[in-house]
Amino acid sequence: MEKKRDIEDIILNGTKDELSELRLWLFKESVRLENQESSLSDRYARLEADEISFKNRVDAAERKLETATKRLDNDQALFEQRLKILNNGFDQLNNDKKKLQSEFVRLERERTYQREIEYDAVDCLFRGVNSALALKKRYKDLMKMFHPDNISGDQDMVQLINQEYSELCRRYDVSMIN
Repeated sequence: MEKKRDIEDIILNGTKDELSELRLWLFKESVRLENQESSLSDRYARLEADEISFKNRVDAAERKLETATKRLDNDQALFEQRLKILNNGFDQLNNDKKKLQSEFVRLERERTYQREIEYDAVDCLFRGVNSALALKKRYKDLMKMFHPDNISGDQDMVQLINQEYSELCRRYDVSMIN
């Protein structure tokens, strides 16, 4: 405040030297202020440029984030679809496994029943044989009927006949020479 009064006093009542000095000071102060204003304008322009650059980077980052989010959502939807397909496949496999197990059990029962029938049939084939000679004759007749080279031949039946024949031969102490 005192400086302002001094300046006003110099302007109104000052000597030529004081006025020259005041003019010089005012000129220097004006140049300093202009330089400072220019510096502030440059700084303001740089800040505006930085702000625009920052906004552009933020916009680019937001676009990337949006794209990545969409991609993630699409990938998640695809993953869920694939997971659902796999779960359905596993469910179908489990159902098929249960069906196969029940079918296996059924087939095993049939095989057991079939074997019982075959063993019963083999027992029937050698029923009434009470001597080694009758055993050999019956064996030869059975082999003629069931030999695999015949039209009605059956290899499994021949194996069963051979097993039964071997057992009966041991019982009758017969040599197995055919």
